[in-house]
Amino acid sequence: MGKKKEAGAICPYCGHKWTYKEKLLGYMIKPRSRTRCPKCKTYIEPSTKSITYEYIALVLLIIGIIFVVPNLPVLNSTRVYIVLILFGIYMFLFVPLSLRFEIINYNIKDKDHEERN
Repeated sequence: MGKKKEAGAICPYCGHKWTYKEKLLGYMIKPRSRTRCPKCKTYIEPSTKSITYEYIALVLLIIGIIFVVPNLPVLNSTRVYIVLILFGIYMFLFVPLSLRFEIINYNIKDKDHEERN
């Protein structure tokens, strides 16, 4: 039997398992592609798979808001609530719960990189 890979956002450098609050405040709220691990303070980036899932979910959310919600047989105020609920599910449940991190090597030659190797 192979080693089971643990799910969740885990720092690839120090192994710190991110809490929901750290994922929400440390990753979702900040508009940049990389963030710092709260334990080891190393910059880490979301995995390619995690970013792909985010884009797919965002496209589905936009399609739902543009094409599905306007055609629902409900009041306009209800449509606004539905859009807010869908956006909230995306922001506060889907992205923080599907976040994973990985080490990305950019093959950039600099002094810091050469000293580590």
